[in-house]
Amino acid sequence: MTNTERPGSGDSNGRDGDQLASPLAPYDEPGFFRHLAANTSEGILTIDEDSTIVFANPAIKDVLGYTPDELIGSSKMILIPPRLRDAHAAGLEAYLRTGEKHIDWDGIELPALHKDGHEIPVLVSLREHDENGDSRLFTGLFRDLSARKERERQFEAVFNNTYQFTGLTDVDGTVLEANGAALSFAGLERSEVVGKPLWESYWFQLSDRAKRVAREAVEQARTGAFFRDEVRVQGAERTAIIDFSVRPVTDQNGEAQLLIPEGRDITDLKLREQHLQVIHRLLRHNLRNDLNIVKGFAETLTEELEVDRHREYAAEIDATASRLLDASETAKTLASATFGTAHYQEETKVVPVLERVVDNFSAQNPEVTITLACINVEDPTVLADDRLETAFVELVENAAEHTVNSDPVVTLEVCDHGTDVAVHILDNGPGIPCSEQTGIFNDEPVTQIDHGSGLGLWLVALVIDDYGGSLEYRPRDGGGSRVIVVLPAREDE
Repeated sequence: MTNTERPGSGDSNGRDGDQLASPLAPYDEPGFFRHLAANTSEGILTIDEDSTIVFANPAIKDVLGYTPDELIGSSKMILIPPRLRDAHAAGLEAYLRTGEKHIDWDGIELPALHKDGHEIPVLVSLREHDENGDSRLFTGLFRDLSARKERERQFEAVFNNTYQFTGLTDVDGTVLEANGAALSFAGLERSEVVGKPLWESYWFQLSDRAKRVAREAVEQARTGAFFRDEVRVQGAERTAIIDFSVRPVTDQNGEAQLLIPEGRDITDLKLREQHLQVIHRLLRHNLRNDLNIVKGFAETLTEELEVDRHREYAAEIDATASRLLDASETAKTLASATFGTAHYQEETKVVPVLERVVDNFSAQNPEVTITLACINVEDPTVLADDRLETAFVELVENAAEHTVNSDPVVTLEVCDHGTDVAVHILDNGPGIPCSEQTGIFNDEPVTQIDHGSGLGLWLVALVIDDYGGSLEYRPRDGGGSRVIVVLPAREDE
């Protein structure tokens, strides 16, 4: 009888056919084991002390490609790659002679030879059991590891083929893994890092602050919170400023199980930032001083000149100096948004921000009609900071300034945008010139000839991009402009 036949009343161990017969029948465990073996998704093989396969369950075909009938009576060596057969035979012979295991039978990863000739990784758990003292049998549970190995290979490819420093630690901060970029930067081997607390690892020994930041990052992330800061770390040949973060990996209950420290080298970026800050401060300081001097002389000339045409010239000089001073203030805001201290974004209701913008603008500009409306949406939430209000102030002021109509109207509409939220800023002016759109609302390169003269829209584009949003311009039907701000919406809990 084959191993797939059901025993009938003639089976001395059978109970109305609920057992699975096999060539193991004289030695077999009670029917429950055979029934379980026949219906499990794990492959099961039993060999005798001569390495002959005496039992195979149906699931073995899914693992090794052979049906039970093709395996039973064959040597186990048909499942072992040729290069390993001598070692397998020697290992079994040594165990039979001495009783000493040369492998961990509770679970070992081995390559097995599939029926079609390719090797597959399997996890084998092996047990010996004697049957009536007549024969020594070994039953193994085979689990196909191919899918897991492929996921591990893909993970390792991503983990080790990135310029970003990435690691893995236990919740107490003990380093479990570090990727190639982090190890190469420090000139370290994996064994020199794994097992140490993150703050005691080589990278963070540059200063007390670096060690303190690493320790604080672990303490915060282990509670389930995300940590982020900038810190200078040491490498084998240079130091680097990194955008350092530690993110918890949590279970279904929100409890941290692992921590993922990451570091992005921003040394060159910070150096350029410092240079630009110095240039900005010098230009702004000198520009404001010189413009104030020009403005003072222009005001004096306006008061003292007797010829109307000359007074008009002086007034124009005064007005131009005022516009340049305003541009300087906008440049200051732009520099602050770009180079200022870190901005910590949090969940922010959009409508209250817009209401403040509308109220303040209306109070200062009573000649402009400005309204706010929510269309098919109540009060969406986005991830933002105080720069969100600054961005909308700039957009509203831009809309009003470009409106030459005797009855200027600015409308703000909050709309649902799928998984995002959209705010439309509409005016009844002539529209935004093409030069003002370059590099802000499109990807066209900015040139000396084709560029925008105002910094306000650049500030808005910078802030919205930092929020992961987008900025779009469309001419308004019937004349005017429609600027659309799209921001990722946050679900209310």
